[in-house]
Amino acid sequence: MKTPIIISSLLVVLAASFLIWISGQGLEKKDLYSLFVSAFATAGAFVSVVFVIYGYFISLTAFKESQKPRLLLQVHNDRANLNNSGENVHMTIIVYANVSAIECKGLQLYVRLVNEQEVFDVPRLFSSSINLPANDNRTRDFPTKRYLADNGIDQHIIDNLQQYKLRVGYSYQVMNETMESYYDYAWAPDREWWNIA
Repeated sequence: MKTPIIISSLLVVLAASFLIWISGQGLEKKDLYSLFVSAFATAGAFVSVVFVIYGYFISLTAFKESQKPRLLLQVHNDRANLNNSGENVHMTIIVYANVSAIECKGLQLYVRLVNEQEVFDVPRLFSSSINLPANDNRTRDFPTKRYLADNGIDQHIIDNLQQYKLRVGYSYQVMNETMESYYDYAWAPDREWWNIA
């Protein structure tokens, strides 16, 4: 609300300066009064236009916000026995949900292992683009270390997961604006557990 008030104040100051300058030009009273009325009417019209345009942009912003789906993305932990070996392993569970009443189209989800020097994409967890209906929630789980090893992550990285953060994120477009967010989780090697970083 400060912006239209500042612009309106500047317009009023400009109109007042113009009137002070005009009054020193030696015009007849009727011409001077006519210019005074015209200047105030013009300044009033410009002030009205400023508030109308500002109101339009506020309404447009509110409309765009109302069209954005609200997404929830979390990493949970669990343990399970592998089918082929019976080994009890850590499971990473990624929960993603659309908690709004608006369908999220073209949702792109990703999982990465990151540190200050390196970024490794964890592949084939999600489709390249997902349409997530309103009020829908889904999960994707995988045996953490086994999945990483089977999908091209070096064993040295897997053995030192505590030196990396698990970054889960999303992006989608709405009204030609890209919305994106991510969350980082740190590995606790003693418990084999993801904690919020």
